[in-house]
Amino acid sequence: MQKEKLNINGIRNYLRTPLEIGNLIIKNRLALAPLAGTSEVVFRSICSEYNVGLTTTELVSVRGICYDPTLKRNYQYLVIDPDKENTVAIQLFGHDPADFKLATEIILQHPILKQVSILDINMGCPMKKVIKTGAGSALMKSPDLAQRIVQAVSEVADKYNKPVSVKIRSGWDQDSLNAPKFAKLMEDAGAKLITIHARTRNQMYSGQADWNIIAQVVNQVSIPVYGNGDLTDIVSILRMYQQTNCSGFAIGRAAQGNPWIFTKILDPDFELTNQEWLTVINRHVSCMIEKLGDEAIAISKMRAQLSAYLKGKRHASKARNVIMQCTTKQQLFEILQQIVAAH
Repeated sequence: MQKEKLNINGIRNYLRTPLEIGNLIIKNRLALAPLAGTSEVVFRSICSEYNVGLTTTELVSVRGICYDPTLKRNYQYLVIDPDKENTVAIQLFGHDPADFKLATEIILQHPILKQVSILDINMGCPMKKVIKTGAGSALMKSPDLAQRIVQAVSEVADKYNKPVSVKIRSGWDQDSLNAPKFAKLMEDAGAKLITIHARTRNQMYSGQADWNIIAQVVNQVSIPVYGNGDLTDIVSILRMYQQTNCSGFAIGRAAQGNPWIFTKILDPDFELTNQEWLTVINRHVSCMIEKLGDEAIAISKMRAQLSAYLKGKRHASKARNVIMQCTTKQQLFEILQQIVAAH
């Protein structure tokens, strides 16, 4: 399929095409990018129902796993639901290859976690508490160490027939845009998939993503590449494909409070009704209450996500202020039903 000839219908057909990662087949080319505080198992399961092909857990510390081999403390961050998620990756962060090796063994020997589809190594997180330990995007400044980490994870993952993926950024800053060369080193070390957020660490989440870097990565490696950064709809996906020829598309912030974005992209006739909007939020809240075992804590933890669900709704700002005070599901849904009535 020639990228320059693709139109909206053509890119939709391309997105519906399965993608092979090693011996793994992902049902389509749309992914939910990992988002701290958002991409936990309940939200990922909802996105899976709305046709996302690949989801990834929030990042989990390999050192934390090593100190907790029975996963009493860390299982809540690692939890996956193989029955409700299509293809799911567990995302790990750290800086010591030995930690990564042991953590991978622990995960792949666990009765449920061993059903994970992909082991994903985070080398893109820009947050200070992560990079000050030498993890996340700090690893882009230490390519030799990064390679040893990928080799350590691959050595274990290969025994269990699990592919390894790596999440990177464009580089540390504008003066060190080393993603293309870095991605090639990760491939040489055993990675079967690269996801690149086309911003530097110094940009954090601001400014515009530089998709030219994605194109350079695609040209440098022979494994699939997911592009990430400023994807919001089918039009932006088409533009990224035309500019980069990437294999897949990871949507992050545009999916917050908007898990149906994947169906909307794949199906031009999809329309979200107010009732479906309410039903999804109800399911999300109810499952979080069940997961955490405390109504007030669950609603408190979901405040940012509830705020995202209100985006574009009439009187959203006033409703957000009231929702921030809610402690029960009943209070919350009284407000949400008022919003539906106003539309």
